[in-house]
Amino acid sequence: MKRYKYQLILPVILGIILCLGCASKSPNVVKKDSEKSTAKVIAVLPVNNKTLDIKAPQLLRLKVLDELYFKGYSKLPLEVIDKKLELIYRSEKKIVAGVVSPHVIKELVGADAAMYCTLTEGKRKASLFHVPITVAASCELRSTQTGEVLWNARYKLTRTNFDLPGKSLEMKSYEAFETVIEQVVNKVLETLPDGPNLKG
Repeated sequence: MKRYKYQLILPVILGIILCLGCASKSPNVVKKDSEKSTAKVIAVLPVNNKTLDIKAPQLLRLKVLDELYFKGYSKLPLEVIDKKLELIYRSEKKIVAGVVSPHVIKELVGADAAMYCTLTEGKRKASLFHVPITVAASCELRSTQTGEVLWNARYKLTRTNFDLPGKSLEMKSYEAFETVIEQVVNKVLETLPDGPNLKG
């Protein structure tokens, strides 16, 4: 009788272990990094903004640039990229920010790869005692030589801040918003291979 009970319990335990293992995996990373990437200099293009927030995409772009530097890639100043892109934006009024072809980026700034990022969510919903913050972004690295996608990933994060109503809660929500964007960028670029400055 005891042996029969063990035979029933064992599959249940194994099932629970398997479920827990699946739940711990993050569904946010679309595709892991390609070790074939030989990029040394990455041009971080203006963010494709799908939100109503004007400052969030600029903040996201700055965080991506900083994180790339810490991962061992040479910094290509955003001002240099934007100055070159201005010429294209003037001639093509309908062009969407961040959708310049990789080959054009190669000609403009000589980068090995172009980073295309999209901000799909960036919102703060204020209530009486708490402010839920949600940020979702995706990035794609493409070779400026071949146009090939070398790597891509996405991540979404929600955080809630609690405080008494008023300016304190508002200030806390703005500070937290920047932190959430930074955490999203860290998660998105987590699978990107280290650059040449770290590999030596």
